[in-house]
Amino acid sequence: MTTTAQPSQPAARSLRPVLAGAPRPMRGDAARNRARVLDAARAAFAEDGAEVQMEQIARRAGVGVGTLYRNFPTKQALINELAQRWMDERVEIADQALSMPDPAEAFGWFVRRTAEDMAGDAGLCHMFGEHSAGNCEMPDLLVERTEMLLARAREAGAVRADVSVSDFQAILGGLSAAIAQTEKWELFAEMLVTGLRAPCP
Repeated sequence: MTTTAQPSQPAARSLRPVLAGAPRPMRGDAARNRARVLDAARAAFAEDGAEVQMEQIARRAGVGVGTLYRNFPTKQALINELAQRWMDERVEIADQALSMPDPAEAFGWFVRRTAEDMAGDAGLCHMFGEHSAGNCEMPDLLVERTEMLLARAREAGAVRADVSVSDFQAILGGLSAAIAQTEKWELFAEMLVTGLRAPCP
């Protein structure tokens, strides 16, 4: 008696979803090298600004130049990654300011803290300057937090009613240029806070 061959059963499929184009997880040593590069780049940019060379960053991280370029094909790619870190930190600073009960004090603290951070980090100072020149965009979350700070400060009379988020960010860009030329960040921060204050009726 002839038996009919049964069609082969398909192999059992994994229940784990597969994302098209999802990057493969980095090996432990590769992830550590990437973290070392980012930490070294952050320190190098803080000291020397955007003029720092990729080879200097590789030496500082203790990795070969090839390893650096495998993670960041261009200097701009590395700057973009660092900019995200800088922006995330600015959101955290804004959240701290928003937790303060006095809107005027919160706004002044935010400006002074931003000025102090720019004075101590040439890379951050450069990033604010690039934004002021229209070469980079602030993330939506930071824009949202800044608007909240400004709204509270306007209601308290600590900021003029006609100052928008874009105005304020442009002013911070100007502050970064001033700080890059001199160490008098405290003076410039106080001038900014005083200058933005709503006029007395």
